This record gives sequence, structure tokens and C-alpha cells, in this order.
Amino acid sequence: MEQRNLDKAKIIDKIKLFEKTGEIVYTNFLDPAEIIELDSLYSKYPHFLYGGFDEAERKILAIGSYEITNEIPIAIIEIISSKKLNHRDVLGSVLGTGIKRDVVGDIIIKENIANVFVTRDISRYLIQNLDKIGREKVKVRLITNDEKLEFEINKKEIKTTIKSLRLDSAIAACFGLSREVSSELVKNAKVNLNYKEVLNPSKPIKEGDLISVRGFGRFELKEVLGETRKDRIRIILNLYGK
Repeated sequence: MEQRNLDKAKIIDKIKLFEKTGEIVYTNFLDPAEIIELDSLYSKYPHFLYGGFDEAERKILAIGSYEITNEIPIAIIEIISSKKLNHRDVLGSVLGTGIKRDVVGDIIIKENIANVFVTRDISRYLIQNLDKIGREKVKVRLITNDEKLEFEINKKEIKTTIKSLRLDSAIAACFGLSREVSSELVKNAKVNLNYKEVLNPSKPIKEGDLISVRGFGRFELKEVLGETRKDRIRIILNLYGK
């Protein structure tokens, strides 16, 4: 709650600055929950949200324009390792340099290469201070504006069936768990539905819902295809980070 109040105060300060100067102002990166929760503060002003690529989850809020501008303060740091990288180690090492979470956006990993979206003002600091991921030495460089790179979130499509469109059923199907285990995960506050904590295992779900399970991963109910002859429901899930 304290952090949310701080985020709210920062948005209000940015709005006041825009009202005073008439110039576009930018926040640091906001996570999806913050974007939803703070919407009522900024939605009446011209604004856009952008995280460096179309599918980005963490985004910078710009107040004062509806169009994405070249001035948006996002830089991309490329990290190259001799070994396969993972999100947890990369994020931990980046934050281990002493920077705050809100200056780091999405992290896209492909095998031994990580692209880290950060606010432009800390890009040079990271290049100078990040030389290891875990215990492994890495090379770090700034991706220039001339490099035409396309970014997308890694995801694996899963086609499966479930008995009913409820939260614990989808979790069980996605991660190969029993309904009992899935239900306990929800009851133990380890599950978020659309970025909000849910404690009811039987909560109905629908197309487009995003479900994250601590210790397992995050997936989307992409599509409901209909019923099988045995009255089960055919669905397609997108499992992220795979």
C-alpha cells in the first residue's frame, strides 16, 4: 500500500509538471497492475504507454501526447554470456548494481543473449557496472537506434482440454498438476489473475485472462474452442517465457 501511494504521488507530480509547462513528461516503468490502478489519474490527459516494443508488459507513461515520440527515454542494453541466461539471474544481477526496479522494463532472453529495456539515464551506468550475471562474466553494450531489431515475448502454445472454465482447472492443465495442488496454490495466495491476487480456486476465467503462478510461470487463456464429445472444453493457452 505504501508503494502504491508513492507511485500515485509521482504520477500527480508529473501531471502538475505537464499542466505547468505544457511539455510532454515521462514516468519510469510501470508494471501492469500500476497501469490499471493509476488509470483514473492520467486517463483524462493526452497520453500513451510504451515499453520499447509492442508486446512489452512494463511501460513508461508519457503525459502530453497521444503519439509515441522518438524522445521517449528508453534504452536497450544487450548482455551476451557464454552460457544460457534466465530472467531471474539477469534481473537479479541488474538490480544488484544498485538501481531501482522502476528503471528496468522488460527483459527478453534468447539462449545466451538478453536484451534489457531500461530508462535512458541509467544505461551508461549499467554498461560501466554490470560485468557478471551470477558468477559468469558477460559482455554488455548499448543497442543503437540504427540497429533494426524486432522483439517479441517468448511463448509456447498449449492445446488442451479442461472440465470447466475455472482458475484451478486451467492452472492444472497448463503445468501438469492435479486439481488439488492447483487449488492449494490459489488458496495459499500464489496466484494472480490479471495482475490481482485471487484466493478462490473456482473463479471463472475467460479468453484473454492472464494467470501467473508463483514458482511455475505465467500463461494466457488465448482461446476457447468449444466442447468435445465427452463434454470437456477445448482451449488454447500461451505459456510465456518458454
